[in-house]
Amino acid sequence: MTEAAGRPPALRVADLIVAEGPEGAERILIAGLTVGVAAGEIVAVHADDREAADALVQVLDGRRRAQYGAMTVGGGGRPRRVAPTRPAGVSVVRAGQPLPGGDPRPVVVVDATRSAAGTPDTAPAQAAARGGSGVLLVTTDPEAAAAADRVVHLNRPPKPPVAPEPEARFSVGALTDAAVGSLVAAGVDAERAALVARVLVDADARGHFSHGVGLLPMYLDRLAQGGIDAAAEPAWNSEDGPVAVLDARGGFGQVAAELAAAHCARRAAETGLAAVAVRGNNHIGMLAAYRDHFVRHGVVGLVLNVSGPSVAAPGAGRPTLGNDAVCMVVPRGEQRPLVVDFATGTVASGKIRHAAHRGEPVPATWLVDRQGRPTTDPEELDRGGAVPVFGGHKGLGVAVITEVLAGILAGHTVSPLVHKQRAEPDRAMDCSQLFLALSPSAFGDPPVDELLTVLSNAVAAGYPEGAPRVHLPEQQEELAEAAARDDGVPVPLAVVERLGWTADRAPAVPGAVPGGSR
Repeated sequence: MTEAAGRPPALRVADLIVAEGPEGAERILIAGLTVGVAAGEIVAVHADDREAADALVQVLDGRRRAQYGAMTVGGGGRPRRVAPTRPAGVSVVRAGQPLPGGDPRPVVVVDATRSAAGTPDTAPAQAAARGGSGVLLVTTDPEAAAAADRVVHLNRPPKPPVAPEPEARFSVGALTDAAVGSLVAAGVDAERAALVARVLVDADARGHFSHGVGLLPMYLDRLAQGGIDAAAEPAWNSEDGPVAVLDARGGFGQVAAELAAAHCARRAAETGLAAVAVRGNNHIGMLAAYRDHFVRHGVVGLVLNVSGPSVAAPGAGRPTLGNDAVCMVVPRGEQRPLVVDFATGTVASGKIRHAAHRGEPVPATWLVDRQGRPTTDPEELDRGGAVPVFGGHKGLGVAVITEVLAGILAGHTVSPLVHKQRAEPDRAMDCSQLFLALSPSAFGDPPVDELLTVLSNAVAAGYPEGAPRVHLPEQQEELAEAAARDDGVPVPLAVVERLGWTADRAPAVPGAVPGGSR
């Protein structure tokens, strides 16, 4: 919205976003408000609900921090991020309250959502405008909004619900067989095809569909165009000693990663500590897929990976960093291992593409567009958008640590030099990984199981009303695996059709419609 013609600008708010709730599951209260107010003008911001109106007033009153937004008071100066302090020159009054004395403020925000009588009151707004102030009238009452010079609706109308995409559900075994069949048909050796299929299906079964068989069409395209060399044999540059270096030679990433994880875990069990650097590699899938090697040898594993640029630094809009990944595996005797697996972006890029494939919006905190503005449109990722790094500058620190260990040391590279597998299907990614393993026996056999139990109990005890079902790493994956056993693994029907799978090649789980929606 533009300010009134011929009047000096008083206030400009751009792309204001306010949300509440935990990261990744936020509820949006204000979804990208942009509004301008001129001196002597009243602009009504009409909210559909009082909670959203209150959030706007609290931000402008300095009592609440916005997740995103910029603001200019008066005609000069550069826009500045909305901070938890009231901007100079702005007054906030409630309906029924007198205007502040003295010289008129350039901007007066009138909260007309509340008054002593319980009804909106526009009198303070009218008085402030007559005094030359630019007035932002925040109201939930359409009659009060109608008294303004212009009306801006606080939130865009909600998008109609997206119909669920048709999907097929397959047992883990059937899905693995189908994936192996597609790879073998493309000329991949049966043993390698089985390994790649296992890693992809493992991600699906654990609920990480972004790293599952939905990647298979892209893998096959890269095979056809030369980005993956199906026959490449990884070669050891050095194999003895505590640090080994493996050249993947542009083959399937899973082949080199499996070899590295096995060597690393075995050597650590023998010597107490081992590291394997993998360079010249392609996408290796979900890092947790290599957990069994560490569990089998009873060693703590740490895997780090660098990938092509898709993540923006705090406050930036252009992707300049990789959505790198970190995974730790801690064996726990007879229990499931503790697995911590996460990306250094707010979310893995594949999760955004998975949403795009299903025609679903994403949370506004997952993605920024080419101008650095939060967006819920997953298609923006491949239009030059970026995933924000998680945790602000602390998350950036984790990303830099990963770049140094898995990029500079292990691969003699950094993520800005890695080729993006979708954008350059004819080139190997030339990404790198670092596998580390530590044997508890080398540290005097600490009571790992007992101390992890103390730790998990302490986390659970921090919830006064009882811990939620998922409050520690690996719990979400455990639930997903149980669902996969009971109901099968969902695969978008578009993926099934693109791969040419049919019911007789990939039978669905009992009760599912073979090759169709459930």
